[in-house]
Amino acid sequence: MIPKNTKSVIVFLLKHITEPGYNVNQLARELQISVSNVHKIIKELKEKKMLVIADFKTAIYYSLDLKSPDAVDFCKIVLREQQTKIPPVAKAYAEEIKKFKQSLFTIIYGSILSKKDFRDVDVLFITHKVKEVNDLCNSLIKIRTKPIDPLVMTKQDFIRNVKKKDPVILDIILKGIVVRGEDNFVEALKNGKNQKTV
Repeated sequence: MIPKNTKSVIVFLLKHITEPGYNVNQLARELQISVSNVHKIIKELKEKKMLVIADFKTAIYYSLDLKSPDAVDFCKIVLREQQTKIPPVAKAYAEEIKKFKQSLFTIIYGSILSKKDFRDVDVLFITHKVKEVNDLCNSLIKIRTKPIDPLVMTKQDFIRNVKKKDPVILDIILKGIVVRGEDNFVEALKNGKNQKTV
């Protein structure tokens, strides 16, 4: 069982993977956790070799090391747990959307996660199968009250957008919930951070 505050640190660092890192005081402020607690969490994650450490002399900055199998495993666990926190109104859509197996990973984002009165359901599909996504969306509108507004891109496009810090994609990563393909999502973030633009 991963402690709640440790999960918070992992999720924060994962969803800010394009940043060079955060120091202990920044993490404490962003997550509203005590500095001493963040120190303890960082120490544990360092012992597990799950962090990249950058010493800038004035402060030490930490980011997730997505080359670490333990870090990747922790991320997948935390992402799966986030799925259980999808608002009830979005859960029915999420259950239907996650059945679409032709997407490497799928993220629900936008107003459905924060408002009761939403116009449509924003979903990012990572796939080449544009026609199949449109077919899915057309079939769901027959059984659900709100339409699906799909954003479809390839894995290479996603990685490229992460690499160039596209604000739309970074906002989806930050605020969205991965409903399918956690392992592929983490791998794509790793490639977006560490590899040259595809």
